[in-house]
Amino acid sequence: MAAPAMAIAGVLVAVPQAYAAGKVPATATTVAEQIHTGHAAGHGRNYTVHPGDTLSSIAQRFYGNPADWRWLYRLNRSVIANPDVIYQGQVLNVPYGPPPSTTTTTMTSKHAGSAARTTGPALSGTLGCLGLEKLWEQAGGSTDQAVMAASIAMAESSGQQYATGSVGERGYWQINPDHGSLSTYDPLGNAKAAVIISADGRSWSPWTTYTSGAYQGRC
Repeated sequence: MAAPAMAIAGVLVAVPQAYAAGKVPATATTVAEQIHTGHAAGHGRNYTVHPGDTLSSIAQRFYGNPADWRWLYRLNRSVIANPDVIYQGQVLNVPYGPPPSTTTTTMTSKHAGSAARTTGPALSGTLGCLGLEKLWEQAGGSTDQAVMAASIAMAESSGQQYATGSVGERGYWQINPDHGSLSTYDPLGNAKAAVIISADGRSWSPWTTYTSGAYQGRC
């Protein structure tokens, strides 16, 4: 059964191949929640996925914030191949405590429906996936595309601020000099360029690490 293509961490669970031959997925009203009180991976709690679940809905349920799906995804990378699709019967590690606090807080502005962001210390230097995701969001990038953006940046530059390509591409997202002032080593400027060029993550085709698939598994 082909998995549906929908927004990151926001699709209903699909029935995996192993179930398709002999089992019909139960409805959300007939499948009881299964929470085990073991201590998997030292984090405390296992949760068995049932129909209707998404990573976002699980994060909302346990932590009150659907955006924490990314944290759950990282903790369960050995189980979840694609954050877009989780399957009935998968057992996920869902820690008791909330995710670690971050230095970036996102707030919704009341003016014209725009997004305003308050940030902590400036991000610069060599960054890992989390730092690149925060930088993307600080630049106005969509939260739903943050993991993809970070994955591409890691594939392009290994997270190095001053990475330089063979024809002068600059920074984390290796912005080509053809883009004029958008091609910069400034961390926030480089991230803003990526937001603009990718149409806020709707088109990653300008990056060869996307078209070649080299970004996969980076973050």
